[in-house]
Amino acid sequence: MVVWPVDNKSVIEPLVKPESAAATRAWIPGPRLRIVISVVLLLHITALWVGPFSVPPTSVLADGLWRFFAPYLQAAYLNHGYHFFAPEPGPSHLVRYELAMRDGVRREGTFPNLKENWPRLLYHRHFMLTEFLNSLPDEPRTLREGYARAYAQHLLKEHDARRVTLYLRRHYIPRPREVLEGMKLSNPALYEERLLGSFARTE
Repeated sequence: MVVWPVDNKSVIEPLVKPESAAATRAWIPGPRLRIVISVVLLLHITALWVGPFSVPPTSVLADGLWRFFAPYLQAAYLNHGYHFFAPEPGPSHLVRYELAMRDGVRREGTFPNLKENWPRLLYHRHFMLTEFLNSLPDEPRTLREGYARAYAQHLLKEHDARRVTLYLRRHYIPRPREVLEGMKLSNPALYEERLLGSFARTE
């Protein structure tokens, strides 16, 4: 509103004309659209809750909810690895590799590797690659072998090597009693490996 004196009188004039005031009002959705939005938000929030709720050991209810919401959670990449943290964290998985270099020298390494994969987010991204490899079913074998071959070709190209052998290394968590007895996380007894395959470089 603007006020200024004219002939010792105050004149008030609106800044917004009445015909344009209606156009500047906030848009308010109708009842039907509000119901649709509310249902969509409710389903989304429920899906977020189902993720950790369906971590094993589960119930019949949790299994049913998971089957219903799984397509949405996986498509939206909302199915985070809750089982890695609780209620019973399982073993973690690394990939150990042995490189045969062009000059005959042999080198060895693992990924993820805290010394090489830094900052920590990069380590986590590599860790997701190895956990994904472990999550693949044993059958059909071609699926796991295909991903292992892709990892191998990347390592061969990165290190300019002639051949690489991959191992999936499982790292178990010590039991509470073993921790109290002084067992370290790096204890060799907590590791086991399985051969993924040996791959030559394809030019």
